[in-house]
Amino acid sequence: MTKPRALVSWSSGKDSAWALHQVLTDGELEITGLLTAITTPYRRVSMHGVRESLLAEQVRRVNLPLYTVSLPAPCSNEVYEARTAAVLDGCKAKGVTHIVFGDLFLEDIRAYRET
Repeated sequence: MTKPRALVSWSSGKDSAWALHQVLTDGELEITGLLTAITTPYRRVSMHGVRESLLAEQVRRVNLPLYTVSLPAPCSNEVYEARTAAVLDGCKAKGVTHIVFGDLFLEDIRAYRET
């Protein structure tokens, strides 16, 4: 039986790193890549402001493909959702059915992600 294919939402921080560790340890999903939003004008991870060079090193060390959502600055939620949907549509075409998040301990964020 094949495992469901999943991405890990990668903020470059400890919660996403812990989520990746947990899901790899659990072994119930096939992790096919990391999903990250980049604020293009600043060349930084949108969530934590980590430089792309550090992101590249993280990605190299976990040895997974990186899927990026390129965002302008400033960025409305509508633009964020449309660009994220476009990247996810491409991932769905490759068989991805799940996304793992490490920040679901906050109820409002959890509800948004589940929607």
